Amino acid sequence: MKQAIAGTWVYVTVLIFMVILIAYVTISINYANAYELSEEVIKVVEQYEGYNSNTRKRIDRILTNNVHASKGGCKKSTEHNEAVIGGIGENYDKQLNGGSYNYCIKKTKGNADGTTRYYYETTIFFSFSLPVLGDLFTFRIYGQTSGLRNVTDDVDTFKNIT
Repeated sequence: MKQAIAGTWVYVTVLIFMVILIAYVTISINYANAYELSEEVIKVVEQYEGYNSNTRKRIDRILTNNVHASKGGCKKSTEHNEAVIGGIGENYDKQLNGGSYNYCIKKTKGNADGTTRYYYETTIFFSFSLPVLGDLFTFRIYGQTSGLRNVTDDVDTFKNIT
């Protein structure tokens, strides 16, 4: 009887170890994919020199092609020289009324070498979910563009940052 109980403990220990290992690998792969998406979004914002309709279309296409469905909340801006919006497909929300968004973009004004530059910080979400339990954890991936001088924003919230 002792051997049967000892064998069960070993079996349970191996099973728990496998679950932890599989969860770690799954989170690592999701993190890598979300980081790659974040880098692509940053490149698009830099390419179009700001957040405008072309940027929104391109970001939506990138997220759609990568079947990115994770959502999260955007943090409202409290500083006078920055603004935040939440993106939902090709649409955006500048009020941030506690909704869930596919991505968030924050515009910040800064000075580098005596020149005014604008920085865009992106937030992409990814979640760890199980089929029966749904989303267990939502993680954020942050990224930032290099300083842009001449920006072409068509979002009122971002136009006010001068």
